[in-house]
Amino acid sequence: MLPSGSKRKRKKVSTLKSVFLLAITAVLIISSGIWGDGAKAEYLVPMEDIPKLQKVGPIGDYGYPVWYKDSNGKRLELCLEGSNPNCGFAVGEFPAGDLSVKNGNFPEEAFYQLASASIELPSGGDADAVFALEAAWANELVQDGDQIVFGRVRFRIDDLTVGEKYTITHPYGIDEIEATPEDDDVPNGPGEIRFVEDIGINGGFEGARTSRIGTFLEWDTTADRPPGFVGNPDVDHKIINGYFNGTEEQNYFRIQGPGINSTCVTSTGTIRNCIQTDLFSLMGKEATTAGVDAIRATYSQDSEGSGTIDVFASTEEDKQYSIDIDINDDGTKETTMEGVNGQYFGRVKYSGAVPENVTVINTTDNPDSTKVIPVVDYISATAKYDTNSKTLYVTASSSDKVNNPTLTVQGLDKIVPDSDNLDKSIPASGTLAITSPQFVPPTITIKSAENGTTTVPVEVTSDPAIANPGKAQTVKQGTLVTLDGSASMNAATYKWEQVSGPEVQLNLENPAKPTFTFPKKFIPVSFKLTVTGNDGKASTNESIVTITPAPDILKTTEVSFATSTSTLKVSGTSDVFGPGVNITILAGGKSFIAVVLSDGKWSITSRGVTSYKPGDTINIISTSGGKLTNVTVKITTR
Repeated sequence: MLPSGSKRKRKKVSTLKSVFLLAITAVLIISSGIWGDGAKAEYLVPMEDIPKLQKVGPIGDYGYPVWYKDSNGKRLELCLEGSNPNCGFAVGEFPAGDLSVKNGNFPEEAFYQLASASIELPSGGDADAVFALEAAWANELVQDGDQIVFGRVRFRIDDLTVGEKYTITHPYGIDEIEATPEDDDVPNGPGEIRFVEDIGINGGFEGARTSRIGTFLEWDTTADRPPGFVGNPDVDHKIINGYFNGTEEQNYFRIQGPGINSTCVTSTGTIRNCIQTDLFSLMGKEATTAGVDAIRATYSQDSEGSGTIDVFASTEEDKQYSIDIDINDDGTKETTMEGVNGQYFGRVKYSGAVPENVTVINTTDNPDSTKVIPVVDYISATAKYDTNSKTLYVTASSSDKVNNPTLTVQGLDKIVPDSDNLDKSIPASGTLAITSPQFVPPTITIKSAENGTTTVPVEVTSDPAIANPGKAQTVKQGTLVTLDGSASMNAATYKWEQVSGPEVQLNLENPAKPTFTFPKKFIPVSFKLTVTGNDGKASTNESIVTITPAPDILKTTEVSFATSTSTLKVSGTSDVFGPGVNITILAGGKSFIAVVLSDGKWSITSRGVTSYKPGDTINIISTSGGKLTNVTVKITTR
């Protein structure tokens, strides 16, 4: 029994709208998205067993989805007809004039579904339930970007026994909730249940799909329904589509528990301390348009003054729709998109400057549904983090091959310490290498100067170390040579081994680019490079580079034969000189050796040699590879 004096009569609400608004303001400031006002519910039907909304429609003119589709495939749209009683707006509640989010002229809340049931308890108190799919504003102000949609289950029940648990059966499940004091300052006072569950506030428009409002209620008699609506909110009526518990649909609002002092008659028998109603106030407008979402409009050009725009759009999948593209904003369609099952694609050509926007039009709707989307370049990109080299590689390119807009990696200030000194743009090579990042992100976002953007997953690899000893070189003897293994992949250490040629001494101050002085010999020198990765594994590829000496350049200053003394004189220069460089002169079947001096000069003088006659020649060969052949001997008579 309720304590003496606990009976009181609240003014009975006249519409479900006024019932719902009792707690709307407070809940919108709750960030969790699920809130119980003074009470916690134990779900006797698991949340995952309750049917869920099937699909979210395209975004409409006011920034909300054009419709939601329930688990039965029924679509409802926002009811925004202020003068239509089937939308349930109270007098003075709907804004005057044309609706505009930009101008702030829009209802504080609107509904895809709004259902309520009320029971007058034997004690004189009231029990109210509300089940809604609501569109509202995150900060309670009409401003674009703050649009939210959530599913609400709400109970407000008076004159209960404090501390006792009550079972509430309704079209969206069965909840057990403990009654709490109506007034903490009144000892032994009556109890109450104040419960609000809002799901989807923080999940974007898809968030509402996780709520318990997954099936739209309708009047149980089709003939009674107002055309285009699931019911009339000013007429209490029986409903259908409540949760099916295996035996029946729960198309009622029932309360069971101590002190109810009433009996419910059900299909399976009577229940004591139980009260229920199967009459609901119900509002919901059936969707009359499919709407359209412009998903992407990206241009490509590889010659000035012309290109193509690829447009992707989506709409409802229940039938084939006609979706047109207008790129000049002149009302003229450039093409009709192709597609099935709600997914459409179209490509159009343009000339001149790249259009700023594209308009996508669903002409099957009445009136037409339109969506304007900016035209941007398309970015192809990959991201890879190699655990061996501890390097993050970001590769990207733009579809604009004419302007080659700058592509910038976003968020590098978090990935790389001291990123102020790091060029965040993708270099001309197409790959930005980020060594030793502070952390490895799961995704990388690249943005173009032409406003294209893409986010790609980071592939984690363990690439092996691969040695690359650099290109073969031809060098002058006696000069400093630099080997180059810097193109090796994932190299932590470098090991160079000479495999052929005269022995040289490597300077390994820079292991990736050691140096040595090429010997004054006309013999190639080869080296093998082995690199080891951060994982300690050495490269297995055969990597040999050969450095070949260039032959020295020989010149003659005198080639003469004096007949009077039978003396042959040959002299000249070599650009390779010093110890070990010799010149061989082949003359008249004999050979003569000349040593190249430190100034590069060399010479021979030989008496008593075979007589030469005009037109005879000699050959000159250097130990450093230089050759002069068929050099004419000058004949003198002194």
